[in-house]
Amino acid sequence: MGDMTHSAIQRIGRAALVFAALGLAGCNKERPPGVYDVSVSEAYRRLSNDKLADMVYAKQCGILVHVTPSGIPGYEVTWRVHSSGRELVRFTAVLTAFSENQTKVEIRMPSAGNGEAYDGSQSYRRPAFQQPLRPAVQEQVAAILEGRKFDVQRVGPGKDKICQVQRAGLETGLVFRVDD
Repeated sequence: MGDMTHSAIQRIGRAALVFAALGLAGCNKERPPGVYDVSVSEAYRRLSNDKLADMVYAKQCGILVHVTPSGIPGYEVTWRVHSSGRELVRFTAVLTAFSENQTKVEIRMPSAGNGEAYDGSQSYRRPAFQQPLRPAVQEQVAAILEGRKFDVQRVGPGKDKICQVQRAGLETGLVFRVDD
């Protein structure tokens, strides 16, 4: 009887460990990537009212750009980037309810060449933003929806030499136009 009791206690102990581990796993409120703790309507309100000034300041090249948000309430927000009267790029945040108070956001960038606009493989005579742009857009959206400041450190370094030259000119007062 001693061996059966010892074996039963070991099984119960293992089962208790498994249930404890499952219980702790259920306590972890880690949300999936691209999911934010705001409703779709609140996500739309925040994003559609933001001209992405922090991202523009941190990542623009030497041309002056203007960002205009527009959208379809509760579904998507599109930002159009203009300079010298021309649209240079646009990108969209598509909003989907993940739960009642959580929203999944998918960033869509337009196609260009063999990839997407400003993906780091494209060449622009007068780029609007440091490439790649997608990580900066994702960080700006996350910052807005998480109620914090844009953090350029989360984006990583840019890879666009032309942009670096233009940005250095902007910092010294030399402004380029998209049609220069």
